[in-house]
Amino acid sequence: MSESRTGFWMELMREEAYPEEVLDTVFNSMDEFVVVISPTLEIEEVNRALLEKMGYSRQEVIGRKCYEIFQKPGSQCSADLVGCPLNRVVQSGRPCEQVLIRVDREGHPHHADAKVFPVLKREGKVSKFIEVSRDISDWTKEEEKMTLRLEKMVEDRTRELKETHSKLLHQDKMASLGKLSASVVHEINNPISGILNLVMLMNRMMQEGTLQQKEMDQFSGYLRLMEAETRRISRIVSNLLAFSRHSKMEFGTVYLNQLIEKTLFLNANLLKLHSIKVDEDLDAELPPLMGSEDRLQQVFMNLVSNAAEAIEGSRGERVLSIITRSLPEKECVSVSFTDTGVGVPQENLSKLFEPFFSTKKKGKGVGLGLSVAYGIIQEHGGSIQVQSEEGRGTTFTIELPLKTNPKVFKA
Repeated sequence: MSESRTGFWMELMREEAYPEEVLDTVFNSMDEFVVVISPTLEIEEVNRALLEKMGYSRQEVIGRKCYEIFQKPGSQCSADLVGCPLNRVVQSGRPCEQVLIRVDREGHPHHADAKVFPVLKREGKVSKFIEVSRDISDWTKEEEKMTLRLEKMVEDRTRELKETHSKLLHQDKMASLGKLSASVVHEINNPISGILNLVMLMNRMMQEGTLQQKEMDQFSGYLRLMEAETRRISRIVSNLLAFSRHSKMEFGTVYLNQLIEKTLFLNANLLKLHSIKVDEDLDAELPPLMGSEDRLQQVFMNLVSNAAEAIEGSRGERVLSIITRSLPEKECVSVSFTDTGVGVPQENLSKLFEPFFSTKKKGKGVGLGLSVAYGIIQEHGGSIQVQSEEGRGTTFTIELPLKTNPKVFKA
């Protein structure tokens, strides 16, 4: 060992407890990488393990700036380089640990977990830095592979959840459609029966002889009535088909009041069969919002259906109140559905939006409706709240932002 290296180790250890051969053997037999750097960033000493990993000889690195060896060609440290462990040690006066990326002689990057220790003079100034590090490139690669595997698992799981969510949406829609079937049959059958009776009457009048002006005037009235009833049937069927279709969620301009009127029209006979009076208080100045008309109609259909079933079991007044309001301070609109039904026990309020939770009798529902409704409102960036008192009715209040983007589960 040269005199300069002997002096270096004596100064470093500040004592002569061990022979220099022992220190040299320990230094170069370490698996960890050790490098000693001066305050002016020159490499003063380096062990064999680091030289072998980086592909250099000792003569090529001693006296060189650390960034010339460990960084990309042409890179140069500034005195105030953010994140440099040496600067951090100078600023704090304490050892620090940091993960670094170093480039070997062939330009290959290596991740290293480095600990930097300051060696202080008696007056407290740093005389040199000792860095002890270990190569964690293999571990980093494994971590990256694990991250990719986890990301793939998350993507697969997200896709499965989207597919499940889509199936639940469709299942709930079909359940609502089933509830409408009986009432829609009556709703369509009544005008068809009326049209059929008018046609039969007109045929009989024609068979009885020459039509006079009076009969012609009657014919004209009958035809107008038949046209109105036919158009009514067409609207019912069109709305029913629009609601039943299995479509992707598409955001567009939604006029909430019109959507509520459309929903009530489709449920007109259902409400009539239960002798329910609908009390509407719709804000005439309600601004349009961005949303999915199909999805929001599914929510409203569910709330109207639930209200009808709740009121059916009540002995009091049978009223469904629907109120819409503009909330400019929140940049949103609200719609509330209040029924005079049997209400919900307090212990069940927190469970209403849970999947498959139902307060209905067996065979009346599977508990998906409100859970699906909650998900749809969440997709719109809105909120849905419920207030209820047993025996006094229930109020569902929905707030929807005027401008929003589709969120998770864009099924």
